[in-house]
Amino acid sequence: MTNNGKAKIEKTFGGLKIIIPSKKNWFSLLFGTAWMGGWIFGFVSASDFLFNSGIDNSGASGFLAFWLLAWTVGGLAVSFMLLWGYFGQEKFITDRNEILFEKSVFGIGKKNRMEISAIKNFRTEKSNDDLFSGNRMAFWGLGPGKIKFDYGLKTFSFGLGVDDAEANYIVGLLKEQFKEQ
Repeated sequence: MTNNGKAKIEKTFGGLKIIIPSKKNWFSLLFGTAWMGGWIFGFVSASDFLFNSGIDNSGASGFLAFWLLAWTVGGLAVSFMLLWGYFGQEKFITDRNEILFEKSVFGIGKKNRMEISAIKNFRTEKSNDDLFSGNRMAFWGLGPGKIKFDYGLKTFSFGLGVDDAEANYIVGLLKEQFKEQ
């Protein structure tokens, strides 16, 4: 099979190592990067006005402080989405005893260690990732992935950035690795 997918798949001595880069929506990444330029200008201007203008009217400075807080939250959210979009990775690493399941940017993020005996039911599920679907976060590269599995009584997913054929291939590898009934 020609390896032309997005995932990096490596068979190790004890299992598998699958690394999938985050889904890239280049329009949203470029637009978000440009928006951050405007955000920085607005943040610096509002901060300068609030802290250096000596506003006597407490109502105006109270409103500006609230606006600046909301502006900061918005900027942090967009920064997170940009970092995930440009540099995010999903890792699914198996060894003989456990699985490391990780969604991270530069190694910082959500990490789960799971017992192999409690993992079952690997499957694929199509994901509608346009902006007007029920899964709006997929447009931004976030949200549930195409590859799903059950761990105990919870369902986990990954692989939003892979095509359907690649998701099917990865599920086949995982089923072979875990010898599902």
